[in-house]
Amino acid sequence: MQLDSSVQFLKNVGPKLSKLFLKLGVFTIEDLLYLLPRTYEDRRKLPRISECEPDKINTVVGLIESVEERKVKKKLSVLEARITDQSGVMTAVWFNQAYLKKVLKPYTQILIKGKVEFNLFQKVKQMQVADTEMLRTAEDIRENVGYIVPAYPLTQGLYQYQIRKAISTAIEEAIKLIPDYLPAYLTRQMNLLSAQDALKAAHRPKTDLDLQKGRYRIAFEEFLIYQIRLLQKRLGRQEVKNAPVLNKAPDLLRAYIESLPYSLTNAQQHAIKDIQEDVSSSSPMNRLIQGDVGSGKTDVAVAALLMAVGTEKTGALMAPTEILATQHYIKIKKALEQLGVGVYLLKGNMRAKEKRETLEGIQKGPCIIIGTHALIEEPVMIENLGLVVVDEQHRFGVIQRLKIKKEQTPHCVFMTATPIPRTFMLTSFGDLDKTIIGEMPPGRVPPTTFYMKESNVRKAYEHCRLQLKEGFQLYIVYPLVKESEKIDLQSAMEGFEEAKETYKEFNVGLIHGKMSPDEKKSVMSQFKDNEIQVLVATTVIEVGIDVPNSTMMIIHHAERFGLSQLHQLRGRIGRGGNESQCFLVASPKTENGKQRLKAMVNTTDGFELAEIDLKIRGPGDMLGTKQSGLPDFKCGDIVKDESILLTARKVAKTLLESDPKLEKQEHLGLKRAVEYADSIVMEETLN
Repeated sequence: MQLDSSVQFLKNVGPKLSKLFLKLGVFTIEDLLYLLPRTYEDRRKLPRISECEPDKINTVVGLIESVEERKVKKKLSVLEARITDQSGVMTAVWFNQAYLKKVLKPYTQILIKGKVEFNLFQKVKQMQVADTEMLRTAEDIRENVGYIVPAYPLTQGLYQYQIRKAISTAIEEAIKLIPDYLPAYLTRQMNLLSAQDALKAAHRPKTDLDLQKGRYRIAFEEFLIYQIRLLQKRLGRQEVKNAPVLNKAPDLLRAYIESLPYSLTNAQQHAIKDIQEDVSSSSPMNRLIQGDVGSGKTDVAVAALLMAVGTEKTGALMAPTEILATQHYIKIKKALEQLGVGVYLLKGNMRAKEKRETLEGIQKGPCIIIGTHALIEEPVMIENLGLVVVDEQHRFGVIQRLKIKKEQTPHCVFMTATPIPRTFMLTSFGDLDKTIIGEMPPGRVPPTTFYMKESNVRKAYEHCRLQLKEGFQLYIVYPLVKESEKIDLQSAMEGFEEAKETYKEFNVGLIHGKMSPDEKKSVMSQFKDNEIQVLVATTVIEVGIDVPNSTMMIIHHAERFGLSQLHQLRGRIGRGGNESQCFLVASPKTENGKQRLKAMVNTTDGFELAEIDLKIRGPGDMLGTKQSGLPDFKCGDIVKDESILLTARKVAKTLLESDPKLEKQEHLGLKRAVEYADSIVMEETLN
């Protein structure tokens, strides 16, 4: 038997169960060994029936004396069993689980878990059962009682006892085949378990310390391999010397900065200096510029693009939406008009003549091209490409980011206004150099945020009326989520009609993602020129819409947004230096929803919100695992295991300083693991 053998050949599995294991991503015996428990239950000492505490969750083992089924209502059946042990009697109740009649047989041992109450009518303890496990044999009792019991992820038709049996067999027959990739000296220095002992401890911990040490070793190895991959990527780029050296633009850059009607912040100047140092080398730059909404990233982007133009190269700026690309184009073209720099807009939805003229203009010589993903699609060929700025980079898939660099090796700046937590920076963006613009331009006043229920929304509307009379503008935002797009769009349409009725004396506009680019452009243009005072919108306004006169925002169903998205939306107001207010109208049903809204009210710090969001939602939902490039760690959790991640990062750096290509004998195992991880990522990317 080999680690890459199909799981179906394992005793206690077979073809039928193996199909269910496939749904959990378990194809091979190695996959099964690395199917780690999602939680554990301490069954080393279970209470007897007489010791069960009322109003608490208890787990007991007993003997079924009798089973009875009752029909309470038309669609409600109740199974009731009398359970005994040497200490007493308990009634166990299952609601609408008639299928259990086949297995709940008298004189059979059973393990049940659930909330225990005292039945005053029958004068007996009663449990509403949440988990049921039949203990038919001595082996079943050994597998499920008397130790810290693992609980695995499940899929319909697959039960805990089946997974536990399969994994027990895999441990007996195949654990000895698990390779140890970590060098022996590192295992000794860090007092780590071997890979085999770590897996045994994770599946069958004898003590809490066992469990802790097992998980630590597995998570550390995962993080270490991933950090080595990221750092080797960065080292590899430094060795490549095929990017253009962009060091002839100081006069053009100075002229642009002096033309601005305001002074750059220290943080902006620092970011420009970082980019200047990077592009002065022939090693391709890959730098992430991270700055909160309104921190002045566009000025930094223009400065970077001018470094290319000033060295007789073309600069490209790629934005995620046509609205944002068009806005960048208008703003940058106006800013650079007096400097004589050609600025062109290229997007998917262009008239043939307009597109032809743009493509002809691009061929004339060094210029700045602004567009959406149209920039990387055939038949566009940007000659002499020196530098690329990718705005809101996490909105582009990995393949798109690769495509833009396919024919040439330009320098790359990735910009995001989405604050990224530290652990994400070390994982999703660990191969990039980073600059944080952590300073807001002078005069920027953070919005004040209020949370209210739908029943109080009229107060917000009336407050906004007073501000509208003062000449300011209002956004009213509705969610637009793909799963319920029709309902959401209908809700926004109804909101539009309601706003027209509420604000009869003002012009009310509507914008949503289903409108054509020209329609959206027209509405936004009218709002920017204050021809529309109230704009009802879906989240199409989330990124980059800049209307300095807008000081109010009402967000309906705010509980349906993530913190990052709410922060982005809120960042659309108060950009003109005036006081602004954001009203979150919500009815959160969950504790997580309440926490998100409370955080929005309490802080306007995007980085603080990002850390809270990561803790609440988990890494998978924040940027999207596929989009962010974050791997699917089997054990490591970048939130809970941050300290392990930081240790792995430190060890990876130290290790690569002495052996960048892992060529030493003691590092060959790690090298194989890194190469294998690379091959998996490449396969997923291509698929």
